[in-house]
Amino acid sequence: MNPPSSQVVVLISHLQRPQQRSRLAHVVTRLTPDYPDSHIEVLDTSVTEALQTARELEAAGKADVFVCAGATAAYLRKHLTRPVLAMRVGGGDLLRALGQASEVSTQVAVISYRRVNQDLQAMAALFTVRIHQAAYTTLEEARQAVEQAARLGCHSIIGSSTVVELAEQAGLHGVLSLSEDTARKALEEAMGILDSQRIEIAKRRHLDAVLKHIPAGVAAVDNQGMVQSLNPALAQLLELPIGAALGRPLQQLCPELDLQQALQDGASEENRVIRLGSHAVVSNLLPILENGERTGLVLTCQDITAVQRADQRIRSTRRPGVFAARYRLDQLDGSSKAHREMLQLAKRFATSQSTILITGESGTGKELLAQGIHNESPRWKNPFVAINCAAFPESLLESELFGYEEGAFSGSRKGGKPGLFEAAHRGTLFLDEIGDMPVSLQTRLLRVLQEREVLRLGGTEPISIDVRIIAATHQDLSAAIQEREFRTDLYYRLNILRLQTTPLRERPEDIPLICRGISQRLLPQGQPRAAAATLDALLPYLLRHSWPGNVRELENVIERAMLSTDEIFRDYGVDEQYLAHVLPELWEGLSPPTAQQKPPRSNDLQAIGKTAQLQHIQATLESCQGNLDEAARRLGISRTTLWRRLRSIR
Repeated sequence: MNPPSSQVVVLISHLQRPQQRSRLAHVVTRLTPDYPDSHIEVLDTSVTEALQTARELEAAGKADVFVCAGATAAYLRKHLTRPVLAMRVGGGDLLRALGQASEVSTQVAVISYRRVNQDLQAMAALFTVRIHQAAYTTLEEARQAVEQAARLGCHSIIGSSTVVELAEQAGLHGVLSLSEDTARKALEEAMGILDSQRIEIAKRRHLDAVLKHIPAGVAAVDNQGMVQSLNPALAQLLELPIGAALGRPLQQLCPELDLQQALQDGASEENRVIRLGSHAVVSNLLPILENGERTGLVLTCQDITAVQRADQRIRSTRRPGVFAARYRLDQLDGSSKAHREMLQLAKRFATSQSTILITGESGTGKELLAQGIHNESPRWKNPFVAINCAAFPESLLESELFGYEEGAFSGSRKGGKPGLFEAAHRGTLFLDEIGDMPVSLQTRLLRVLQEREVLRLGGTEPISIDVRIIAATHQDLSAAIQEREFRTDLYYRLNILRLQTTPLRERPEDIPLICRGISQRLLPQGQPRAAAATLDALLPYLLRHSWPGNVRELENVIERAMLSTDEIFRDYGVDEQYLAHVLPELWEGLSPPTAQQKPPRSNDLQAIGKTAQLQHIQATLESCQGNLDEAARRLGISRTTLWRRLRSIR
């Protein structure tokens, strides 16, 4: 859609409204075809009606620029907001008019509104015609001036449309003081203003379109604090229509702003948290400078939730690597009752935001359990950050956890460094071996848990964080509290949700399933294919061991055994002497085999005695929950063979 054409109103005022179109109106009308892109309306009106007419046109939006005679223009300019241009009688106009008047009479009267032309009075002796000047303010004075000029022998009268009309009514020759060139010059100036207005309107529309799509709220105010413009985002925060906010004091709309102080000293006010209606926002007040002069202020507001999302993205880009949890709860092998109950409890805890304390022996998979809880929780898309509190000296652990500002200590990184609490924002922080954390750092950790904010080393402003804590320890924290090595208040902050892992020796039925999971992870790493059969042969030895190192120890044993498959298995079966050499932990508390001992014959199940076979088959069946097909597959035999073995054993 094309924009509407611009409106130029040429307002020609007379002492009284003329009965027909005036001489000046005819002059201007002849010029209008030269400006086809603008609508030019020429109106004859009286002096008393000029202001009311102009105001009505302005209010109706039917006038972008007014063009008037000099005196009328000066008057209207004080009362209108639209530009008002003046058609002023210049020296060229008078010379032209005198030339026309001298063709009729050697005596010419120049009758002006309000005052005579002093320059013309000073140069009167230079002209070949005799010039008489007079001024008027009312219609009657104008009529008397024309009559007086006639009595003086002036047959040509120069003046406004009113004067020309009065002269012609008296039978005299009237000459319009304003020339066509002057009228054209005023119209050209009006067209220039219209072009500037079009450019400004286009700029404003473009700016409005930009502001409309900015998600942050934006408003501009003048030096009096009145709202000049605002975008839909701010109107939504204010819960007001845009029109209801325009022209109102910004302080009234945003009472928590210190607008008067900003207007007084012109300083910026950045990152202040205020409330707009029901919204908490971060606001910025900045001066608008044009040619070095402040012309107002601009307010920007962003909802707190949007700032928090941006903060999370920024923190993500600044993290030294990607913190992610790899394990899920369903990847933790085991079918024992204790294991199933622990996983059920872990899934229930995952839906909560409360702190979890995981206790249990080393090697029981406390970190894997923590990763599974994180991946089961609503925070699964966010970071999982783990740190071993026993692996760092106190000074280094403090900077790793809390971060530091530039210059906090000698050798600190330029620009500072965010700590792991910040890296885990919106996610989970796993504090392993929490019982080994120095007491001095326990105090700082307690404050973080209470206030949910962290203070970097060398920093002065706390940083808010949203982190779920999962702590783990193999120590008896109650005993550590008695020894004053662990704070009681921190213990109760951590011990909200409690999980206890079960040692491997108390769930031997899980050993076959865990072994198979370990072998599946190891086989893609280039282990011998025959290594898969190693598990069946080793199972009786694995089941009798107490596993003080739990699953971690079991992983080590399985990997070592798979790498030594060819040496462990001979033609006659398992070489127990070599097995004791490679896996001595399996003979802890037992007499090691001697060279005279004859190893059992055959491979797989035949290499195992009848009692060991029964133990192994029963353990496999239990891990498969009685499923014969699955048990046969795991044992590497057919279902028929498995059934026959079961009958023979019985």
